[in-house]
Amino acid sequence: MLSTTFYKDKKDLEKVDVTPLSDNYCTDQYFYQILVFTTHRPNAGTNSKIHFIFAGKEDETPVRTFVDPHRKILQRGGTEGLIIAVPKTIELHTYLA
Repeated sequence: MLSTTFYKDKKDLEKVDVTPLSDNYCTDQYFYQILVFTTHRPNAGTNSKIHFIFAGKEDETPVRTFVDPHRKILQRGGTEGLIIAVPKTIELHTYLA
């Protein structure tokens, strides 16, 4: 029983991570953390690539992609922390599409 608990704890730690997006540029100067929560309901997660636009009142990013090459993300019952880097501030965040 103890080894099963240890294994599950280790797997839970793998799920807790903050991932910088792979399309961030090292020259970008502003960083935002996006948290995505999925429920424990059946079929709540996805294996699809999720594309989005982070937009403010006057500016928006090009289409970006949630991806982590080291682990599966957006799985059922998960919490994902993603870091998006942008070259200039996006004020008055109005939507994430």
